[in-house]
Amino acid sequence: MRNTWTIYRREISAYFNSPIAYIFIILFVLIMAFMFFVVNGFFSQSTPDVRSYFSIIPWVFPIFIPTVTMRLWSEEMRAGTIELLMTLPLRSWEVVLGKYLAGFTVIILSLLLTVVVPLSVSIVTELDWGVVVGTYVGAVVMASVYIALGAWISTFTHNQIVAVLVAVACSFLLSLLGVQPVIVYLDRFISGLGSFVGWFGTFFHFQEFSKGLLNPVGFIYAVSVTAFFLTLNNIFVEGRKF
Repeated sequence: MRNTWTIYRREISAYFNSPIAYIFIILFVLIMAFMFFVVNGFFSQSTPDVRSYFSIIPWVFPIFIPTVTMRLWSEEMRAGTIELLMTLPLRSWEVVLGKYLAGFTVIILSLLLTVVVPLSVSIVTELDWGVVVGTYVGAVVMASVYIALGAWISTFTHNQIVAVLVAVACSFLLSLLGVQPVIVYLDRFISGLGSFVGWFGTFFHFQEFSKGLLNPVGFIYAVSVTAFFLTLNNIFVEGRKF
């Protein structure tokens, strides 16, 4: 784990020694707040609630998280440092895990800053904190999957713009698999197909968590799908050694 920690510190430094992390965190927090207070008209609601605030997360994550993951491997290839990195006495999975954890840290910090909104709303109305906690757990589950997916996609190209666009498209697709209209539509063709496909959608599991239900199935989903994309990432990186 020492090597993983070394890579993690290297990546975190790269994020915070440049404007990337700061721009992402500030924009994420501000856009979430703007959508909630202005677009969703929080101040005009007769019964203020934070559900509309949390409902924004599934549609913001697929856009913002790829901007964090796009540089993880694309930058290495563009700068030509990936070959040097692969010649160091490091296992591929240690590098993959270190980069993943660095991206995950940036997202977690962003989510922590959004807690200000529920805390502010709790001053004027009573909140169901079980739902709040469950929703944040669901957001972490979604983030874990999107970060692993985006990191893997960034191994495809040295162009960060291409990496972010492909990751955004794939993240939205993964989310839409769990949307109820899609599930119903697929079930019309083959009974049970929509429910089966929907299980792989991040939106499906996020909805469960947003009800305040800490369903073990959601954690199994997050761990298994994250591990799947990290394994693909490792395979692609390992292939560059030959």
